[in-house]
Amino acid sequence: MNITLLLSKIGLSSNLSQDMTLILFIALISFVYGMVLGKKKLMSILVSIYIAFAIISVVPIEISYKAYVFLGLLVVLTLVSRKIFDIHFASGGSAFMWRIFIVSFFQVILIISVMLSMLPQADALSYVSSTAYSYLVSGWAPLTWMAIPLVAMFILHRKSRY
Repeated sequence: MNITLLLSKIGLSSNLSQDMTLILFIALISFVYGMVLGKKKLMSILVSIYIAFAIISVVPIEISYKAYVFLGLLVVLTLVSRKIFDIHFASGGSAFMWRIFIVSFFQVILIISVMLSMLPQADALSYVSSTAYSYLVSGWAPLTWMAIPLVAMFILHRKSRY
């Protein structure tokens, strides 16, 4: 089923339907991502994303390979993060699942923003609309998407009082 075609038949413009499809895709991936990884891995993966981005930003390699190196580095850091990082959510409460979804949602957007920023603009625009590209990569957007997961982590991370 082509969601973009379905949304355009409802009367949405092609750019808006493409953006809506991207938002639905991110929400679905975020839900699966959060449920598969669970509460213990979400925070350590967030730290791994920041470390991988910091390392890849200073590595002098060809632009077309940076996205692949970033993903590889992210996987390696995630695998060894259990030995390095000890960050997790306090469990319990009715809002626990929402905290996992919100953090995973912002992590998925951060990964997409980083990946799109490493691709040439013409290649990136073949995956997302120009509007979504500007929200994810242009101007202050990369800084915003780097900061939002940190803010979410500090707001949503509560230690258990017991």
